[in-house]
Amino acid sequence: MISLGFELITGNPVRIPRGHMVIVGQTQRAGKTTALEACAMRSGYSSVAFLTKRGEGSFRVAHEIPPYYEDHIDWRTIRALCEALTEEKWDKFQRQCLRSVCRAGQSGRGKSFVEWPKPENLADVRKNVDLALTKATGQRELIFGEIQDDLHTVADEVLKLKEKTGSIEMHPGLNVIDLERYEFHIKSLIIRSVIRWVHQHAEKTIVAIPEAWLFAPSQRRSPVRDAAEDFIRQGAALENFLWIDSQNISGVSAVLLSQCRVWLFGVQRLRSEIEKTLDAIPDNIYPRPKASEIATLGKGEFIVCFDQEMYRCYVWPAWMQSAIHAQAIARGEESVESAREIVREFDEETA
Repeated sequence: MISLGFELITGNPVRIPRGHMVIVGQTQRAGKTTALEACAMRSGYSSVAFLTKRGEGSFRVAHEIPPYYEDHIDWRTIRALCEALTEEKWDKFQRQCLRSVCRAGQSGRGKSFVEWPKPENLADVRKNVDLALTKATGQRELIFGEIQDDLHTVADEVLKLKEKTGSIEMHPGLNVIDLERYEFHIKSLIIRSVIRWVHQHAEKTIVAIPEAWLFAPSQRRSPVRDAAEDFIRQGAALENFLWIDSQNISGVSAVLLSQCRVWLFGVQRLRSEIEKTLDAIPDNIYPRPKASEIATLGKGEFIVCFDQEMYRCYVWPAWMQSAIHAQAIARGEESVESAREIVREFDEETA
Protein backbone atom coordinates (compact mmCIF):
# COMPACT_ATOMS: atom_id res chain seq x y z
CA MET A 1 0.00 0.00 0.00
CA ILE A 2 1.08 3.60 -0.68
CA SER A 3 0.64 6.31 1.93
CA LEU A 4 -1.35 8.93 0.02
CA GLY A 5 -2.33 11.50 2.63
CA PHE A 6 -5.06 12.22 5.16
CA GLU A 7 -8.85 12.17 5.02
CA LEU A 8 -10.53 15.57 5.04
CA ILE A 9 -12.13 16.56 8.37
CA THR A 10 -11.07 13.40 10.28
CA GLY A 11 -7.37 13.51 9.46
CA ASN A 12 -7.24 9.71 9.29
CA PRO A 13 -4.40 8.26 7.15
CA VAL A 14 -5.38 7.21 3.62
CA ARG A 15 -3.49 4.46 1.80
CA ILE A 16 -4.00 3.22 -1.74
CA PRO A 17 -2.96 -0.07 -3.36
CA ARG A 18 -0.22 -0.25 -5.95
CA GLY A 19 -1.76 -0.60 -9.37
CA HIS A 20 -2.69 1.20 -12.58
CA MET A 21 -3.95 4.68 -11.64
CA VAL A 22 -5.68 7.75 -13.08
CA ILE A 23 -5.19 11.30 -11.77
CA VAL A 24 -7.56 13.89 -13.26
CA GLY A 25 -8.29 17.53 -12.47
CA GLN A 26 -7.87 21.06 -13.72
CA THR A 27 -4.30 21.96 -14.59
CA GLN A 28 -2.66 24.36 -12.09
CA ARG A 29 -5.67 24.03 -9.76
CA ALA A 30 -5.85 20.38 -8.75
CA GLY A 31 -2.22 19.70 -7.81
CA LYS A 32 -1.86 16.61 -10.02
CA THR A 33 1.93 16.92 -10.33
CA THR A 34 2.35 17.12 -6.56
CA ALA A 35 0.04 14.13 -6.05
CA LEU A 36 1.88 12.06 -8.65
CA GLU A 37 5.24 12.98 -7.13
CA ALA A 38 4.06 12.04 -3.63
CA CYS A 39 2.68 8.67 -4.74
CA ALA A 40 5.81 7.87 -6.74
CA MET A 41 8.19 8.71 -3.89
CA ARG A 42 6.27 6.62 -1.35
CA SER A 43 5.44 3.71 -3.67
CA GLY A 44 8.70 1.88 -2.95
CA TYR A 45 9.14 1.37 -6.72
CA SER A 46 11.21 3.14 -9.34
CA SER A 47 9.09 5.42 -11.50
CA VAL A 48 9.50 7.65 -14.52
CA ALA A 49 7.51 10.74 -15.53
CA PHE A 50 7.82 13.36 -18.25
CA LEU A 51 7.82 17.15 -18.49
CA THR A 52 6.15 17.97 -21.79
CA LYS A 53 5.23 21.65 -21.87
CA ARG A 54 6.63 25.02 -20.87
CA GLY A 55 5.31 26.43 -17.62
CA GLU A 56 4.34 23.00 -16.37
CA GLY A 57 4.68 22.43 -12.64
CA SER A 58 7.99 20.65 -12.12
CA PHE A 59 8.82 17.77 -9.82
CA ARG A 60 10.85 18.89 -6.81
CA VAL A 61 12.00 15.51 -5.51
CA ALA A 62 13.26 13.66 -8.59
CA HIS A 63 16.27 12.54 -10.59
CA GLU A 64 16.46 13.95 -14.11
CA ILE A 65 17.51 11.37 -16.70
CA PRO A 66 18.15 11.87 -20.43
CA PRO A 67 15.55 11.00 -23.10
CA TYR A 68 15.57 7.47 -24.48
CA TYR A 69 14.74 6.52 -28.07
CA GLU A 70 14.32 3.01 -29.43
CA ASP A 71 14.46 2.65 -33.23
CA HIS A 72 11.55 0.22 -33.37
CA ILE A 73 10.01 -0.05 -36.81
CA ASP A 74 6.58 -1.38 -37.70
CA TRP A 75 3.96 0.08 -39.99
CA ARG A 76 1.54 0.95 -37.18
CA THR A 77 4.14 3.03 -35.36
CA ILE A 78 5.12 4.88 -38.54
CA ARG A 79 1.46 5.46 -39.42
CA ALA A 80 0.72 6.83 -35.95
CA LEU A 81 3.82 9.01 -36.13
CA CYS A 82 2.83 10.48 -39.50
CA GLU A 83 -0.74 11.03 -38.28
CA ALA A 84 0.62 12.86 -35.24
CA LEU A 85 2.83 14.97 -37.50
CA THR A 86 0.08 16.01 -39.92
CA GLU A 87 -2.87 15.75 -37.48
CA GLU A 88 -4.75 13.81 -40.16
CA LYS A 89 -6.22 10.31 -39.95
CA TRP A 90 -5.04 8.00 -42.73
CA ASP A 91 -7.46 6.08 -44.94
CA LYS A 92 -7.13 2.41 -45.91
CA PHE A 93 -5.22 3.11 -49.16
CA GLN A 94 -2.54 5.05 -47.30
CA ARG A 95 -2.26 2.26 -44.75
CA GLN A 96 -1.95 -0.36 -47.50
CA CYS A 97 0.85 1.56 -49.21
CA LEU A 98 2.71 2.01 -45.94
CA ARG A 99 2.37 -1.66 -45.01
CA SER A 100 3.81 -2.66 -48.37
CA VAL A 101 7.06 -0.71 -47.87
CA CYS A 102 7.43 -1.83 -44.24
CA ARG A 103 7.99 -5.42 -45.37
CA ALA A 104 9.64 -7.14 -48.32
CA GLY A 105 7.50 -6.48 -51.36
CA GLN A 106 7.11 -5.59 -55.00
CA SER A 107 4.92 -3.49 -57.24
CA GLY A 108 3.90 -3.41 -60.88
CA ARG A 109 4.66 -5.67 -63.83
CA GLY A 110 7.03 -5.66 -66.80
CA LYS A 111 8.80 -2.33 -67.16
CA SER A 112 6.97 -0.92 -64.14
CA PHE A 113 8.13 -3.77 -61.87
CA VAL A 114 10.09 -2.77 -58.76
CA GLU A 115 11.11 -4.82 -55.72
CA TRP A 116 12.36 -3.88 -52.24
CA PRO A 117 13.76 -5.73 -49.19
CA LYS A 118 12.38 -5.91 -45.65
CA PRO A 119 13.51 -2.75 -43.80
CA GLU A 120 15.33 -2.84 -40.47
CA ASN A 121 15.08 0.84 -39.56
CA LEU A 122 13.42 4.09 -40.60
CA ALA A 123 16.14 4.86 -43.15
CA ASP A 124 15.40 1.55 -44.91
CA VAL A 125 11.68 2.40 -45.04
CA ARG A 126 12.55 5.69 -46.74
CA LYS A 127 14.65 3.82 -49.32
CA ASN A 128 11.73 1.48 -50.03
CA VAL A 129 9.40 4.44 -50.51
CA ASP A 130 11.88 5.96 -52.96
CA LEU A 131 12.02 2.67 -54.89
CA ALA A 132 8.24 2.39 -54.97
CA LEU A 133 7.95 5.97 -56.25
CA THR A 134 10.17 5.27 -59.27
CA LYS A 135 7.43 3.11 -60.82
CA ALA A 136 4.24 4.23 -59.02
CA THR A 137 1.47 5.95 -60.93
CA GLY A 138 -1.90 7.51 -60.20
CA GLN A 139 -3.17 7.38 -56.63
CA ARG A 140 -0.26 5.25 -55.42
CA GLU A 141 2.20 7.87 -56.65
CA LEU A 142 0.36 10.58 -54.67
CA ILE A 143 0.24 8.45 -51.52
CA PHE A 144 3.90 7.42 -51.69
CA GLY A 145 4.80 11.07 -52.26
CA GLU A 146 2.95 12.09 -49.09
CA ILE A 147 4.65 9.31 -47.11
CA GLN A 148 8.03 10.39 -48.52
CA ASP A 149 7.47 13.99 -47.36
CA ASP A 150 6.36 12.95 -43.87
CA LEU A 151 9.23 10.49 -43.40
CA HIS A 152 11.74 13.08 -44.62
CA THR A 153 10.62 15.45 -41.83
CA VAL A 154 10.52 12.73 -39.20
CA ALA A 155 13.76 10.98 -40.20
CA ASP A 156 15.92 14.09 -39.84
CA GLU A 157 14.58 14.73 -36.34
CA VAL A 158 14.93 11.07 -35.38
CA LEU A 159 18.56 11.07 -36.53
CA LYS A 160 19.32 14.05 -34.27
CA LEU A 161 17.46 12.35 -31.43
CA LYS A 162 19.47 9.12 -31.79
CA GLU A 163 22.71 11.11 -31.53
CA LYS A 164 21.64 12.70 -28.23
CA THR A 165 20.00 9.81 -26.39
CA GLY A 166 21.50 6.81 -24.64
CA SER A 167 20.35 3.93 -22.49
CA ILE A 168 17.98 4.22 -19.54
CA GLU A 169 19.52 4.25 -16.07
CA MET A 170 16.73 4.26 -13.51
CA HIS A 171 17.36 5.63 -10.02
CA PRO A 172 15.33 4.55 -6.98
CA GLY A 173 12.33 6.81 -6.50
CA LEU A 174 11.10 9.25 -9.14
CA ASN A 175 12.93 9.82 -12.44
CA VAL A 176 11.96 12.65 -14.78
CA ILE A 177 12.66 13.13 -18.51
CA ASP A 178 12.47 16.71 -19.76
CA LEU A 179 10.85 16.87 -23.22
CA GLU A 180 9.96 20.56 -23.35
CA ARG A 181 12.27 21.38 -26.27
CA TYR A 182 10.97 18.63 -28.59
CA GLU A 183 8.11 18.73 -31.09
CA PHE A 184 4.97 16.78 -30.24
CA HIS A 185 5.62 13.80 -32.54
CA ILE A 186 9.17 13.42 -31.18
CA LYS A 187 7.84 13.58 -27.61
CA SER A 188 5.47 10.77 -28.58
CA LEU A 189 8.37 8.65 -29.88
CA ILE A 190 10.37 9.12 -26.67
CA ILE A 191 7.45 8.31 -24.36
CA ARG A 192 6.59 5.26 -26.46
CA SER A 193 10.22 4.09 -26.34
CA VAL A 194 10.38 4.42 -22.54
CA ILE A 195 7.11 2.50 -22.11
CA ARG A 196 8.41 -0.30 -24.34
CA TRP A 197 11.75 -0.40 -22.49
CA VAL A 198 10.07 -0.74 -19.09
CA HIS A 199 7.71 -3.38 -20.46
CA GLN A 200 10.58 -5.45 -21.86
CA HIS A 201 13.34 -4.95 -19.27
CA ALA A 202 12.01 -3.74 -15.91
CA GLU A 203 10.05 -4.99 -12.92
CA LYS A 204 8.28 -3.06 -10.15
CA THR A 205 8.41 0.12 -12.19
CA ILE A 206 5.83 2.85 -12.73
CA VAL A 207 5.43 4.90 -15.92
CA ALA A 208 3.40 8.11 -15.67
CA ILE A 209 1.89 9.37 -18.94
CA PRO A 210 1.38 13.16 -18.94
CA GLU A 211 -1.56 14.84 -20.67
CA ALA A 212 -3.02 11.46 -21.62
CA TRP A 213 -5.89 13.10 -23.51
CA LEU A 214 -3.23 14.37 -25.93
CA PHE A 215 -0.71 11.50 -26.04
CA ALA A 216 -3.16 8.57 -25.69
CA PRO A 217 -6.42 9.97 -27.08
CA SER A 218 -9.68 8.08 -27.40
CA GLN A 219 -10.47 9.06 -31.00
CA ARG A 220 -7.27 8.16 -32.84
CA ARG A 221 -4.21 5.94 -32.69
CA SER A 222 -0.87 7.31 -31.51
CA PRO A 223 2.59 5.85 -30.80
CA VAL A 224 2.04 6.36 -27.05
CA ARG A 225 -1.46 4.91 -27.02
CA ASP A 226 -0.44 1.73 -28.86
CA ALA A 227 2.51 1.09 -26.51
CA ALA A 228 0.49 2.01 -23.40
CA GLU A 229 -2.37 -0.35 -24.24
CA ASP A 230 0.04 -3.28 -24.62
CA PHE A 231 1.79 -2.27 -21.39
CA ILE A 232 -1.35 -1.88 -19.27
CA ARG A 233 -2.76 -5.25 -20.36
CA GLN A 234 0.40 -7.19 -19.54
CA GLY A 235 2.53 -5.13 -17.15
CA ALA A 236 0.78 -5.93 -13.86
CA ALA A 237 2.17 -9.50 -13.85
CA LEU A 238 5.64 -7.99 -13.29
CA GLU A 239 4.25 -5.23 -11.06
CA ASN A 240 4.86 -2.65 -13.77
CA PHE A 241 2.11 -0.06 -13.52
CA LEU A 242 0.83 2.78 -15.68
CA TRP A 243 -0.27 6.05 -14.09
CA ILE A 244 -2.34 8.38 -16.24
CA ASP A 245 -2.33 12.15 -15.76
CA SER A 246 -5.04 14.08 -17.60
CA GLN A 247 -7.10 17.26 -17.37
CA ASN A 248 -10.23 15.27 -18.12
CA ILE A 249 -11.56 11.75 -18.58
CA SER A 250 -13.44 12.02 -21.85
CA GLY A 251 -10.45 12.38 -24.15
CA VAL A 252 -8.43 9.40 -22.86
CA SER A 253 -8.33 5.93 -24.44
CA ALA A 254 -11.11 3.80 -22.93
CA VAL A 255 -8.82 0.74 -22.99
CA LEU A 256 -6.43 2.47 -20.59
CA LEU A 257 -9.13 3.77 -18.28
CA SER A 258 -10.84 0.38 -18.04
CA GLN A 259 -7.67 -1.22 -16.64
CA CYS A 260 -7.10 1.33 -13.86
CA ARG A 261 -7.78 0.29 -10.29
CA VAL A 262 -7.11 3.56 -8.47
CA TRP A 263 -8.73 6.90 -9.38
CA LEU A 264 -7.87 10.34 -8.00
CA PHE A 265 -10.40 13.04 -8.91
CA GLY A 266 -9.28 16.64 -8.43
CA VAL A 267 -11.22 19.86 -8.87
CA GLN A 268 -13.30 20.34 -12.02
CA ARG A 269 -15.41 23.37 -12.92
CA LEU A 270 -17.05 22.43 -16.23
CA ARG A 271 -20.42 20.79 -15.71
CA SER A 272 -19.71 18.16 -18.38
CA GLU A 273 -16.46 17.10 -16.66
CA ILE A 274 -18.11 17.03 -13.25
CA GLU A 275 -20.80 14.73 -14.64
CA LYS A 276 -18.17 12.42 -16.17
CA THR A 277 -16.36 12.34 -12.82
CA LEU A 278 -19.54 11.31 -11.02
CA ASP A 279 -20.22 8.64 -13.67
CA ALA A 280 -16.72 7.20 -13.17
CA ILE A 281 -17.30 6.61 -9.45
CA PRO A 282 -18.65 3.04 -8.94
CA ASP A 283 -22.36 2.79 -8.22
CA ASN A 284 -21.81 0.72 -5.07
CA ILE A 285 -19.96 3.53 -3.27
CA TYR A 286 -22.01 5.52 -0.74
CA PRO A 287 -22.44 8.27 0.17
CA ARG A 288 -21.73 9.57 -3.32
CA PRO A 289 -20.10 13.00 -3.67
CA LYS A 290 -22.15 15.90 -4.97
CA ALA A 291 -21.26 18.02 -7.98
CA SER A 292 -20.62 20.99 -5.68
CA GLU A 293 -18.00 19.01 -3.75
CA ILE A 294 -16.01 18.30 -6.90
CA ALA A 295 -16.22 21.94 -8.00
CA THR A 296 -14.97 23.22 -4.63
CA LEU A 297 -12.04 20.87 -3.99
CA GLY A 298 -8.91 22.79 -3.00
CA LYS A 299 -5.42 22.37 -4.38
CA GLY A 300 -4.06 19.01 -3.29
CA GLU A 301 -7.52 17.73 -2.34
CA PHE A 302 -8.82 14.67 -4.19
CA ILE A 303 -11.69 12.24 -4.11
CA VAL A 304 -9.92 8.86 -4.08
CA CYS A 305 -11.64 5.66 -5.28
CA PHE A 306 -10.36 2.09 -5.45
CA ASP A 307 -12.13 -1.26 -5.21
CA GLN A 308 -15.22 -0.47 -3.07
CA GLU A 309 -13.70 2.36 -1.07
CA MET A 310 -13.80 6.15 -1.43
CA TYR A 311 -12.13 8.93 0.58
CA ARG A 312 -11.96 12.69 0.42
CA CYS A 313 -8.28 13.24 0.93
CA TYR A 314 -5.55 15.87 1.17
CA VAL A 315 -2.45 14.44 -0.52
CA TRP A 316 0.66 14.71 1.63
CA PRO A 317 3.29 16.34 -0.66
CA ALA A 318 6.67 14.64 -0.94
CA TRP A 319 8.45 17.92 -0.10
CA MET A 320 6.44 18.40 3.14
CA GLN A 321 8.60 16.62 5.67
CA SER A 322 6.13 16.75 8.56
CA ALA A 323 3.04 14.56 8.29
CA ILE A 324 1.60 16.55 11.21
CA HIS A 325 1.30 19.64 9.03
CA ALA A 326 -0.42 17.71 6.22
CA GLN A 327 -2.80 16.19 8.75
CA ALA A 328 -3.62 19.63 10.15
CA ILE A 329 -4.48 20.87 6.64
CA ALA A 330 -6.73 17.84 6.09
CA ARG A 331 -8.59 18.51 9.36
CA GLY A 332 -9.07 22.16 8.45
CA GLU A 333 -6.90 23.43 11.29
CA GLU A 334 -4.59 25.09 8.76
CA SER A 335 -5.36 26.36 5.27
CA VAL A 336 -4.13 24.69 2.09
CA GLU A 337 -2.36 27.95 1.28
CA SER A 338 -0.10 27.45 4.32
CA ALA A 339 1.77 24.83 2.27
CA ARG A 340 3.13 27.62 0.05
CA GLU A 341 5.49 28.80 2.77
CA ILE A 342 6.77 25.25 3.25
CA VAL A 343 7.45 24.72 -0.44
CA ARG A 344 9.13 28.12 -0.64
CA GLU A 345 11.48 27.15 2.18
CA PHE A 346 12.10 23.78 0.55
CA ASP A 347 13.02 25.42 -2.75
CA GLU A 348 15.43 27.80 -0.99
CA GLU A 349 17.13 24.94 0.86
CA THR A 350 17.50 22.73 -2.23
CA ALA A 351 18.75 25.71 -4.28
